[in-house]
Amino acid sequence: MKKRHMTLLTAFAAAAAFASTAQAAPIVAPTDGYMGPYRLAFQTNGSTLATLAQMSDYNTFVTTEAGLITELAALGTTWTAIGSTKTQGGINPTPVDARDNTNTNPTVETGVPIYTTTGLRIADDNADLWDGSIQNPIFYGDGTDPLLAHQFAARAFTGTASDGTAYTVGDGDSLSSGDGTNQVNIRMARGGNTDGCWVGCASFSDYDPRGLKMLAISGVIGSGTTADPDFAITSISYDQASEQITLTWTSSPNRTYAVFFSEDLNFGADVADSVVSAGDTTSLTFSNPAPGARQVFFRISENGP
Repeated sequence: MKKRHMTLLTAFAAAAAFASTAQAAPIVAPTDGYMGPYRLAFQTNGSTLATLAQMSDYNTFVTTEAGLITELAALGTTWTAIGSTKTQGGINPTPVDARDNTNTNPTVETGVPIYTTTGLRIADDNADLWDGSIQNPIFYGDGTDPLLAHQFAARAFTGTASDGTAYTVGDGDSLSSGDGTNQVNIRMARGGNTDGCWVGCASFSDYDPRGLKMLAISGVIGSGTTADPDFAITSISYDQASEQITLTWTSSPNRTYAVFFSEDLNFGADVADSVVSAGDTTSLTFSNPAPGARQVFFRISENGP
């Protein structure tokens, strides 16, 4: 019998109990039970002008920004900007649509699910990403302060229409559309939105010295298959005083389970290797295996007969 696996980042523990700062550590794995390949998207902390020479320069910017976040840097993946350019004016970049720059063009490939760094699904695949709305918003920061969505800090340059192509008609233009001298308004996103504003809503000057954030998306992370929907972690609790963690998951009678933990998705250590099933659901209480860690992942495997 093949082992069944499920992986869940202990979001409660990372955000509340284990955090060393007020801001939660980014969640770098899906928290809805999905076990296949996926991608992550986030809004950068740093800002840039929309006057860079080529799309590759925007990609370099978001890659540098991701590298400044320990959890994202540890993934070892590539990062590209959710942004579009077109040949126009003095800067004259090579035209690139966001959906091509990010390898999310639904006419080319189906793609994989995309998540926020707070563990929420943004889109099921490429077509879902570019259908005019997303499932959950991409917040600036860790997403715990929704009011940030309405502040200047939540704006991001994209130069992109809701279908993933370069924005050319209406309020704003694509990235690097200026002539290198005169101000041009660039299409921008507003963090916290799930309608078309998630990627384009109003515009902002390409030469304003404050600049804006950028939206970034990872390469494909991981491999494997979709989790069995009947095999899932149903609850997790953490007693900070006693440092006891309790996991509960759906189970099958007459089976045993192994519970692994990791701080970086490399599951080399186990909490227990033969937990006897209690029937339809099974629970295990154990001491925090990584005291002081900012985030901990758990994987539960059903052992063979």
